[in-house]
Amino acid sequence: MKWWLAALIVLVAGYVHADQQEQGTLVLTLPQMIAMACAYNPEIRAAESGAAVARSDLKQVEAAYYPQFDMTAVAGPVNDAKEPIILNNRIHDPSPGLSFNSIGIFGMLDFTLSQPLYTFGKLSHREEAARKGYEAATLQIESKRNEIALRVKRLYYALVLARMGVHATGDAMDFFKDARRRISRLLDLGSVNVTESDLYRIDAFEADTLRSRAEAQKGERVAHFALQSLLQLPPGQAFKPADSKLKIEERSLPDQKTYIRRALEHRPEIRQLKNALFAQKAQVKAARSDRLPTIFAALKGSLAGAPGRDHLDNPYIFDQFNHAYVGVVAGMKWNWDFGIGSARIEKSEAEYNTLVNMKNNAEMNIPIQVTQYYQELLEWKKSAETYHRAAIASRKWIVSAMTDFDMGVGNAQDMLTGIEKYGHNQGQYLQAVFNYNLSLAQLNYAAGNFNRQPE
Repeated sequence: MKWWLAALIVLVAGYVHADQQEQGTLVLTLPQMIAMACAYNPEIRAAESGAAVARSDLKQVEAAYYPQFDMTAVAGPVNDAKEPIILNNRIHDPSPGLSFNSIGIFGMLDFTLSQPLYTFGKLSHREEAARKGYEAATLQIESKRNEIALRVKRLYYALVLARMGVHATGDAMDFFKDARRRISRLLDLGSVNVTESDLYRIDAFEADTLRSRAEAQKGERVAHFALQSLLQLPPGQAFKPADSKLKIEERSLPDQKTYIRRALEHRPEIRQLKNALFAQKAQVKAARSDRLPTIFAALKGSLAGAPGRDHLDNPYIFDQFNHAYVGVVAGMKWNWDFGIGSARIEKSEAEYNTLVNMKNNAEMNIPIQVTQYYQELLEWKKSAETYHRAAIASRKWIVSAMTDFDMGVGNAQDMLTGIEKYGHNQGQYLQAVFNYNLSLAQLNYAAGNFNRQPE
């Protein structure tokens, strides 16, 4: 077999193996990771359960507008009784005396179908409170989703940064390897422009690069593991980010006031507090309404029967063990207490004031938070642009220093210093790009507009 055919077989086999590995590795974009993390996150599931509880509270209040049916059925022993007779203008009871044989049984069914007609706000205020409470609970889900999305973004950017850092340190190490090769070649030729100590300088300068590479590899492993746990991927499932680089947005940002306005209007926490305030205010009104009567209509009835007792057809004589009646009534129910209702009103008002203070505190601190993230974003954008230019300049420095070194007009120190500065500037650029992207994510999160720019 010719050598080129064997090499071709090995090369094809390598490509097939690499393709199989690529097929087994999930390539996930940032939106995909956010969707996966939100789909299985227990914090979001807990928030959804809280919303379901609030929804059931609302259904209970809504059901209170409909008629309520109460029924009581009892049975028990009762003595037998005969219809009384009148002799000589005197009523005589022919019922048997109390004995074991004169004890029978009775059954009785009482029922009431009541419909509230006017409650002075007891139901309407509580319905409003339950509805706003449900809306606040659903906003808690949105708030949790934003928190999880921000967490995923931070880890995603960290993973991409670490992979970029490994590549950047490899680039710097290639420069050191090239410098070592050039110095070794001149030493072998007996050049007077280099000494043995120049090789030791390479080892000294290269130490920081090796340390940076180890840090980048550690960061990659940590971010990869954290994302795997957050996405709830199987332990053996390989994945990688779809982006190979972090970059700076070219489009101009809206001004700071736009972000602040957006945060105060659309941030889930602010909207949640507003709904909670409406709900608590309605609870205060409901507590005050409890001190007023409730007007209702009712259908009341009762059925009772005892086989051992005669039935009396006399409207003036009522036998509670043997009767039947049903009728429609209107009524008013009014509960009085000595201080309990007033204490409930005071408690509701205190809880309302607590929420007012929480909302005022949020409206005071959120603009500060937005301003901090906005200014950090501008700072890191400027830093990234500066260090990017510096990295380009230092790379040119390396090329120029190596050319001068080869021509015999330069020295090893200048060449190594250029490589060191290149590694430093490139590392600072990568860190600035990471901080820029993270600040942009935090800014959009603080503005309550995580997935798009504010309008």
